[in-house]
Amino acid sequence: MMWLRSFAWLVAGALTLPAAEPSAPAPSVTWAVKPDAWDGWKPDVARLRAARPMQPLAGTLFSQRVEWKAYHDINASQLMDGRVLNLELKRDEWKKVNAWPQGKELFLCYDAARGATLFDPASQWSVPLRYGQKKTGARFHPIDDYIPSLEAISTFDMMSVGHEATQAWQAEIDRCVQQVLAKKHLPEKVRKEFIELTQARVRYCELQIAFAGAAISADITGTAAGPMVGNYARDLYRDAYFALAQLADSYEAFERPPAK
Repeated sequence: MMWLRSFAWLVAGALTLPAAEPSAPAPSVTWAVKPDAWDGWKPDVARLRAARPMQPLAGTLFSQRVEWKAYHDINASQLMDGRVLNLELKRDEWKKVNAWPQGKELFLCYDAARGATLFDPASQWSVPLRYGQKKTGARFHPIDDYIPSLEAISTFDMMSVGHEATQAWQAEIDRCVQQVLAKKHLPEKVRKEFIELTQARVRYCELQIAFAGAAISADITGTAAGPMVGNYARDLYRDAYFALAQLADSYEAFERPPAK
């Protein structure tokens, strides 16, 4: 009977063992654009866009005529002016751009819905553009040209354009995050680390802007403080975007199944 009592004790003990601790929940994505953010500056920016002497291509906020030079790879396609483009080509789309003749007319474009693109007016085909590099090595994005095209002069207009620039870069950050997380073969560890890094980047921008806004307003008298805070916020989110976009470049391999 001793073995029976021992068996009964083991069964009872097994039934009362503490449950295993639940695994840590997956981190939630921190988006740069807040859905409830104030947008009272948008009508003023729309007025400035309409007043520009050079209107962009239909359906875009900004467009710039450029000439194609040569395709090297998705990170090193060249324009005749020396700029190098980081294109987002899928599957065999590289064959299409590789067939473009030198000097072909194209347009660098930007709009809020699609982000930056390289547009071929002949075929009406747009290639997503992550960012580019100038001959000096400095990084660029069509947003860099879109914002000055608004030609803000008054303090009120400069503040509105500052909001426009900040939200444009925030939207690019979110677009980059969406593209990375959509990669089918992205390892879970890499996914988690990228989400955490995005959260840290966005939070850093928010805290720095709050601190700088208070510091600039306390130190600068008059109306100059508003545009200065706007420029500071724009530059913070711009830097955050380029850092995340460069990291996304290293994830290109996760578009494909791992080699067997």
